[in-house]
Order: sequence, then C-alpha cells, then structure tokens
Amino acid sequence: MNDFFVITGWVIKCFEVFLVAYLLLRFKAQRWSLFLGGAGSLKTIDDHELHSCFLSALAVLVLHFTGSLMTQHILTLQMGKMELRQFFYFTVFCNSVAFSVALVGLHYLRNCSFSRCARQCLYLTLMAMVLQITQYVIHAVYDSSSFTPIYQYGVVLINLSCLSIVALYPVKMLFKSNVKVV
Repeated sequence: MNDFFVITGWVIKCFEVFLVAYLLLRFKAQRWSLFLGGAGSLKTIDDHELHSCFLSALAVLVLHFTGSLMTQHILTLQMGKMELRQFFYFTVFCNSVAFSVALVGLHYLRNCSFSRCARQCLYLTLMAMVLQITQYVIHAVYDSSSFTPIYQYGVVLINLSCLSIVALYPVKMLFKSNVKVV
C-alpha cells in the first residue's frame, strides 16, 4: 500500500514540474516577469491571474519537493518511535505553514491580486493542516493508527485537488488559444 502513496506522490510532482515548465514556455514573453516582475508588470486582470497562478504552481511544486526531501531525511533519524512521529508530523505541518506564508508573501511582494487558484490552494492547505494536526494528536501522541488511512488518502486527495486546480489555468489558456486559431 505504501508503494501506491509513493508512486502517486511522484506522479503528482512530475505533473507539477510539467505545469510550471508549460507556463514558462507558453508565456515566453513574460517569462522573466513571472519570476522577477513586480507591480509594474501587472497591467491587466489577466496579468494578475497569470502571475497568481504561476506563483501558486511554483509554490505548490516547492512545497511538495521540500516535503519529500524532509520526509526522507526525517525517516533516517535515530530517535524513539513516538519522538520521531511527533517530529515528523510537526515538520510536515510547519512545511504547510511555510507554503501558506510564502504564497501570501509572494502575492503581497508582487502586489498581485489572489486568483481563484491561489485561494483554493490556500484552502486546501488549511484542510491538509487540519489533517496533519489530527494525525499528530491521534498517531504521535496517543499511539493509535485508527486515523492513518483517512490521513493518507486525505493527503493524496488534497494533493490531487491542488494539482487539478493549478492545472486548470493552463488548460483553460490552451483551449482559448485553440479556439482563436480555428
């Protein structure tokens, strides 16, 4: 069963890399402004939406890669079972908090309005944080595995939902460009 979660995690990460690369390739003219632009590069509502979706896709990608790297490193630590669980779930929670702060901070620094994509990614992250806290209490404090299946499938569903939300904007743009060509 763990293979399912590992494979699903890597498939999600591959699609996220593809989405960020697609956004950079699709909007070649705005490539540098997506990374380094400020309020001056945001002239229209479409510019705000593009930048917000790009920031969301990039932040989600970084969240999942840092989460995977931290998980692999944490699981190699020599600690007691309960201390390791507590440290693991606390670190995963902190990673989600860091994602939320980074996404809000990037929007604030860029003076970019929040797109629907960014808001939904934040809502999903809040749901993930609730799952993480619940799993921390049940599994790492009370040593019960009763919530673990809900936690595992919940995290996968949240990650798939986040991927779908982030992918919606590029797919929408792809359909718009195909309609204009025909």
